[in-house]
Amino acid sequence: MLLSPERLAAQLERDGPKPVYVLFGEEPLQLVEAADRIRAATQRAGIRERLRYDVESGFDWQALLASSANLSLFAERRLVEIHLPGKKPDKTGAAVITELAARDASEDVLLVTAGNLERSEQQAAWFKACDGRGVVVACKPLDPPTFKRWIGERAAGLGKRLSPEATELIAIRAEGNLLAAAQELDKLALMSDAADIDEATALAAVSDNARYDLFKLVDVAVAGDTAKALRMVRGLAEEGTEPVMIGWALNRELRTLAEMAVEIARGDSAENAMQRHKVWSNRQGMVRRLLARYTAPALVALLRDSIQADWVVKGARSGNAWDELECLVLALAGGPRLRPAPGRPARTRGA
Repeated sequence: MLLSPERLAAQLERDGPKPVYVLFGEEPLQLVEAADRIRAATQRAGIRERLRYDVESGFDWQALLASSANLSLFAERRLVEIHLPGKKPDKTGAAVITELAARDASEDVLLVTAGNLERSEQQAAWFKACDGRGVVVACKPLDPPTFKRWIGERAAGLGKRLSPEATELIAIRAEGNLLAAAQELDKLALMSDAADIDEATALAAVSDNARYDLFKLVDVAVAGDTAKALRMVRGLAEEGTEPVMIGWALNRELRTLAEMAVEIARGDSAENAMQRHKVWSNRQGMVRRLLARYTAPALVALLRDSIQADWVVKGARSGNAWDELECLVLALAGGPRLRPAPGRPARTRGA
């Protein structure tokens, strides 16, 4: 029975531990937490003894088979864990795992943990034997929509409700890494007593700097203070702020501004557009002045620039991330719309 890590908890709660479990994949947090759930379920089922075997070069599979065949001191069931550091067992190991998987269900529970297994290995006899007697859990990286849903569900488990913007921010910060996202959420839970988490709270938790605030940078640029905006970008660089965070903040603002400008060009009022896009009252004056300063096509062009800058920041396109961000901030603040000189190497932090 093939299950996702999310469905494993329900299976254990409903059925108790099956005779055999195989955990495989390249997502370490899922592997660790799935194994922890199985151990906890065996404990609840009265299985107290645990045998762990880490398979290394020259591992004696026959000794494992003989050891696991011996009854425990108190003739109780045991959890037998086999950890494969590579992607698959060798020929002898495959035969031993097949034999262990075929044992009576009233005997030990077998837990095999492996790395990423190719589709061909999932057709091997040992794998099919385990699948036929128990549960196989594939621990794979999540696609972006599933990753964001996972962030929301994990936050709920910590007693937090994330706004869509806060979820997006943590997803960008973690870049698909579940362990990194879990660490950010744990930090957020410690830093904030509030149940509802907005993007400002999330940003405060994930940001590594205290001197400059990303929202202030955006406000300074929107207000048209080019000199101060450039100083802030350079200050953030010197403090070691990740450019992806600045790119996220600028792209988010430009997308909202471009959408409002298009709506106004079609006959809507600035007040209605700002209300629809939930612009805070203390920002409405500066946003109104910017919308009067720029045409809709100009803001759409800046939004395209921010998307190109985002490609550079994330490494999908060659270029200097900080030069891209400086040009973007300069243009948003009312300066000339420049493009970075091609071929310039990326700056290191603080350079």
